[in-house]
Amino acid sequence: MISKASVKFVRISPRKVRYVIDLIRKKKVSEARGILTGSPRRAREIVEKLLNQAVDAAVRNSRADVQNLFISRITADGGPSMSRFRAASMGRASVIKKRTSHIQLELDLIKQNAVSAKKLVRAK
Repeated sequence: MISKASVKFVRISPRKVRYVIDLIRKKKVSEARGILTGSPRRAREIVEKLLNQAVDAAVRNSRADVQNLFISRITADGGPSMSRFRAASMGRASVIKKRTSHIQLELDLIKQNAVSAKKLVRAK
């Protein structure tokens, strides 16, 4: 793990965030940015900011090259839900749960040695 970034208490349900993060899991940073740019979902903006934050931390703290980074782990877990009430039929009240998310993202370096070892095996 080269860098880690997280955002908590985001006012969007984890299910909606998971649609977006499933698209970019195990992808290179450049590919993930392209996929996020083309996505029409609202969670795209949140995940894109989180990805940029992790990339900046990797470049600043670990002196890593952006071309060698990929998303090694990204998760969206549920946070606390706010309960709101709405009028229902026959004088009752129904509960509306406004869900929140905690999103974690980790970046890692692409293993250059493993790639070169595979090339050597193929050459023999």
